[in-house]
Amino acid sequence: MPIEDEQAGFLRCIGEPTRLQILKLLTNGERCVGEIAEVLNREQSSISHHLRAMKECNIVMSRQQAQNIYYKLVDNRLARLVIDIESLVKELPLCQSKGECYDEQENQESCKS
Repeated sequence: MPIEDEQAGFLRCIGEPTRLQILKLLTNGERCVGEIAEVLNREQSSISHHLRAMKECNIVMSRQQAQNIYYKLVDNRLARLVIDIESLVKELPLCQSKGECYDEQENQESCKS
């Protein structure tokens, strides 16, 4: 599989607002599912669903202690990525024009001028 396919799969996996919120919380260290659900004001089952998807993409790892399941980022570079993405979005007008990021046909027309 080409690296671009893997990159696209990774971006699809994290490209959901709740998952980004979860990742942002995990940048500060390990958290249990109940804690994440409480902070994000979401149902625990919904959080578990998102965490399971991110675990399948090898973004987070889990461990069980008694009845709690704790999650953390697989690699600290993911924390840096989440922070950098947030900074980029705050500083640059990314994807803010007309709700579209890129219109290939429109771009080609403007390049002809």
